[in-house]
Amino acid sequence: MKSTATRTPAERQALHEAARWHTRLHDEAATPADQQAWQHWHSAHASHQQAWQTVQAVSQRLARIPAPVAMQALAQPPLARRAALRGVALGLGGCAATWLAWQASPWQALGATYHTATGERQQLDLPDGSELALDTATAVDEQFDAHERRLQLRSGRIQISTRPDLHQRPFSVQTPQGSVLALGTRFTVQVLDAEHTRVAVQEKSVRVQPTHGETRLLVAGQQLDFSSTEALPPQAAHLAQASWRNGGLIALDMPLAELVQELARYRPGYLGCAPEVAHLKVSGAFALDDTDQALAALAASFAVQVHYRTRYWVRVEAA
Repeated sequence: MKSTATRTPAERQALHEAARWHTRLHDEAATPADQQAWQHWHSAHASHQQAWQTVQAVSQRLARIPAPVAMQALAQPPLARRAALRGVALGLGGCAATWLAWQASPWQALGATYHTATGERQQLDLPDGSELALDTATAVDEQFDAHERRLQLRSGRIQISTRPDLHQRPFSVQTPQGSVLALGTRFTVQVLDAEHTRVAVQEKSVRVQPTHGETRLLVAGQQLDFSSTEALPPQAAHLAQASWRNGGLIALDMPLAELVQELARYRPGYLGCAPEVAHLKVSGAFALDDTDQALAALAASFAVQVHYRTRYWVRVEAA
């Protein structure tokens, strides 16, 4: 597979599309119409077929790695472990960066209508028939009445697939920074930290309203971050904003620090990234239900090592 430096813009676009199709087709809500639409996309151009093979190959290779084998490879010298699991993930690039994980405190889940523990995910149906998926360490309140359907997201990340309402009540998600109004859609909302929320749209559109800022419309394939005072301009949605629902993290040219940040949300304790490898670009599919396996894949494919001081203090460093 090509490195980040040698991919053309068209090839990178095809890879992003292929990864989105991979996530969509592996969703429990996938329909025969989705399959037909994928087939149409797949057969439209040779670059689509090549991109699909790339995403499939990365995903399948990672899925075949048993956790004990991954941990054994992690204990080997850098050259040996890269040979043991070569090809699971790809990457290029690098410059200094630091990152400190922000994680929700356990008290945020107290009294919440729905909540998950660290490393847990949950899917359920709401009273109106809409579907709600909770990511790791998430707490959300359900506030449905005769006039509106509202979810209050305290912490973590959720994905909502709304359903038409007989009483035409609006559906919204409230966060500490503002609200997100669904316009007949599937979308994710994540509380990033004490001051920011991220929204990504998988189908149709939403309206984002910061508490003290101007409203922005967000459409399928876009994401944005907002604070209580402003919503930043939309950008292309990261694949990780949807792939978590099926227990996987799909990354394409993702900085290593961001990948480590995502993995840290699924395990207790501290998981960090050394500044000298923080900007390493990573592409691959990583298992969220076994973060040790995902870390082993990183160590096998890059010039990095995973330093376990304890089970609850782990750092990805230069090899």
